[in-house]
Amino acid sequence: MINSRVKIFIFALILVFIASSIAGGGEDEGIKVKVLDVLSKFPAQNTVERDALASKIIKLGPEGILETCRHLIPPGEGDDARVRFALNGSAVYVNRTGAENERRMFAKTLIKALKAAENDEIKAFLIRQLQITGKVEAVKPIGKFLRNKRLCEPATQALLAIRTSNGEKALLKALSSAGGANRITLIKALGEMRSHKAVKKIVKYAGSKDKTLRGVTLFALANIGDPVAEGLLDKVALASSPYERAKAPSLYLLYARRAAESGRKQKCVQICRALIKNYTAPDENNIPCAALSLLAEVLDGQVLADLLAAVDSTDKAFRAKALRLAENQMSESTAKYWVDKMDEVLPEVKAEIIAMFGRSGEKTVFPIIKQALKSKDKVLRLAAIPAYTHMGGQDVLGDLIPLLHNAETEEIAVLKEALLLFPGRELASEAASVLEETHPAGRIALIEILSIKQAREYADMVFAQAKNENEDVRRASLSGLENLVGANDLLRLIGLLKESEKRAEISLIQNAVVAAANRITEPEQRADLLLTAIDETTGSDKADLIRPLAGIGGKKALLKVAEETNNENPKVQTAAVYTIANWPDFNATKELLNICRTTEEKKYLYLALRGYIRLVKEAELTPAEKYAKIKETFAIAVETEEKNLILTGLESIKTLDALKQAALFLDEPELQLKAAWTAVRIALPRPGESDGLAGAEVISVLKKAVLFLDDSNMEERVKEYIDKITLIKG
Repeated sequence: MINSRVKIFIFALILVFIASSIAGGGEDEGIKVKVLDVLSKFPAQNTVERDALASKIIKLGPEGILETCRHLIPPGEGDDARVRFALNGSAVYVNRTGAENERRMFAKTLIKALKAAENDEIKAFLIRQLQITGKVEAVKPIGKFLRNKRLCEPATQALLAIRTSNGEKALLKALSSAGGANRITLIKALGEMRSHKAVKKIVKYAGSKDKTLRGVTLFALANIGDPVAEGLLDKVALASSPYERAKAPSLYLLYARRAAESGRKQKCVQICRALIKNYTAPDENNIPCAALSLLAEVLDGQVLADLLAAVDSTDKAFRAKALRLAENQMSESTAKYWVDKMDEVLPEVKAEIIAMFGRSGEKTVFPIIKQALKSKDKVLRLAAIPAYTHMGGQDVLGDLIPLLHNAETEEIAVLKEALLLFPGRELASEAASVLEETHPAGRIALIEILSIKQAREYADMVFAQAKNENEDVRRASLSGLENLVGANDLLRLIGLLKESEKRAEISLIQNAVVAAANRITEPEQRADLLLTAIDETTGSDKADLIRPLAGIGGKKALLKVAEETNNENPKVQTAAVYTIANWPDFNATKELLNICRTTEEKKYLYLALRGYIRLVKEAELTPAEKYAKIKETFAIAVETEEKNLILTGLESIKTLDALKQAALFLDEPELQLKAAWTAVRIALPRPGESDGLAGAEVISVLKKAVLFLDDSNMEERVKEYIDKITLIKG
C-alpha cells in the first residue's frame, strides 16, 4: 500500500503538472492556475500560514472559491485532503472580526457549489463548512436537505449552529414528513433549540415503542420545559428499560431547571425535594446531590432548612454536598443554626460541620472550633486542627504546638501538616522550644518540621537527638540533619559516621556528610576532612568514609578513590569501585576504563562500565567524540548485560557509525529487542526535529530492526520513515 505521505507528494506533483499544462490559456485558466498553486501549499503548518493561504483563496473571489470546490472528490475516488483543508481553513478565516463582507461572499459561493454538487458526501462536506460560516442566507438552501436520509444530520447540525427563527421553522416543517433516523435527528435538534412550537408535534412520540425515539423525545420535552412534559416524565419510571428508569431523574432535573428559568420556581422546588426524598440508595446519591445543588441555586438564601435536613442523611457524599453548599452561604445568622445542629448529630457529622466552619471563615464559630481541639472524640480533634489553623492564621501557632504533647499518631500527622503552613522562623522557634519536652512521636514531627523549614540555627538540638535512645527519634534526627548542617558540622558528622554500626543510620549520616561538604565554598577543599579521615582509618571501616565522595567529587578525592580500588580489603575495594562508578563528573572516565580493562571481578566490570557509559552520555561532547569514547569499550563487553550497557550509550549518538555498531547486535537473540530500539532511536528524528539519518545503509538497518520491535505504533513510524528516505534517495 502506498504510504500516505507519498500520496500527498504525488498529489502535489500532479497539481504542478496540471498547472503548467493549462498556463497561458486565458482568464479561466489563470484562476485555475492560481487555485492549484494555493492548493499545493496545503495543509498549512500553523494557523498563521493557514490564514495567509486562506486569504489568497478569498482574494480570488467567487470564481476562485468555486474552482476550489470543483476539486472535491467523492470518498474512495481519490485524495482531496488539500482541497478540504483549504475550504475549511477559509471558512474559519472569514469568520474573523470585521470580515462580514468576505464571510457573506464565501457563504453565498458555497451555497452555489452546494447546488451544483451531485455527490451526497461532497454536499455533506460543504454543509459542514456552511455550519461554520453561514448565517441567515444559508438557512433556506440547507433546509432543502432535511428530508434527505444522508444529509439530514449535517443539515440539522448546521441549522442548530446558525440558530435563527427561520431555522426553527425549517426544522418544524421537515418534521411533519420525517421518519426513521431523520425524525430522531430533528426532534433532538428541536429539543436542543428549546422550541416550544415543537411540543405539540413531538409529544405523541413520548410513548413510542422505539426506545431511541422515546428517549430523544423525552429529553427534548424536558429541555424545552413545557408543562405538558411533567406528566410524561412521571411515567418513565414504569418504562421497561432499566436505562430509561436510571435516566428519568436527570430528565426530571433538567425539566425542573427549565421550569425555574421560565418563572415556575415552586414547581422546580417541588421536584427537587421529591427527588431528594425518593432517591436514598448509596448507588444513586448523585441524584439527590444534583437536586440539592439545583435547589440551592433556585432558592438562593432560603435553602438553609433543606441543607440542615440533608446532614441527617446516612449518605456521606450527600452530607458533603450539603455542607459545601452551606459553606458558601455561611453568615453570623446561619451559623447559629449549624451550631445548634451539632447537638443533634453523631460525632462524625459534628466533625464534618467543624470542617465546614473552617472553610467558611465565619469568625463567630471560632470558639466552637477551639473547643473541639480538646474534645474527647478524636474525630472532632482531627477536624478541628486544620479548621482552627485556616481560620486563626498566624495567631494560633502557640495554641497548636502544645497539642503535640498528648497527641496520638494520627493527630500528629494532621498537626504537622497544619504547622508547616506557618512561616519558617516563627514555627522553628516554637518547635525548638518544646522539642525536648515532647514524647517521641511528637518529637519526630518537630524534628521533621525543623528540617523541612531548614532551620539551621537549631542544628545542635537535632544533633543531640541523633544520640537518643529511641531508634525512631534517632533516625528522624539523622535524616533531618541533611537539611540543617553547614560546613562547620562536617567533622562531627564524620565522627558520627565512624561510631555508627547500623546500616540504615550510616546511609543517613552519609547524606548529611555530602550536604555539609558541599556547603564549603572552594570545591577542591570539600573532601579534605574526609580524605584525612580515610587515611587515619584502617580495615573495612574505610568503606563508609569513601562512599560519600561520589556526591562531593574533586581531583584529590578521585585519586584517593582510584587508589582504594586496589585495596586488599574486599569491602573497601567494592565501596571504592561503586563510588567511582557514581562519580559526578567526566574526570572519572579514565579510571573507570582502567577498571574495565584490568579487573577480573564481573561485578566491578559491570559497575565501572555502567558508570563510564553514563558519564560519556552526560558529557558535552560531539556525537563523533562520544562514539569514539564508547568504542573503547567494544572489546571489553562480553556478557549480555555489558552489551546492553553499550547499546544504552549508543542510542543517543545520532551517527552512522553508532547505527552500524548497534546493527551488529541484531544477530544476537538476547539483544535483538534492545538493539532494534537503539537503531530506531539513532536513525529517526528526535521529537521536534524534521531530519534523521538517511541513506542506503540506514534503510537496510531499519528494515532489519523493524522485524524485532514490540510496538506496532513504532513499527508504523519506522516503515513511514523508510518510505520517506527511500523516496528522497530515489
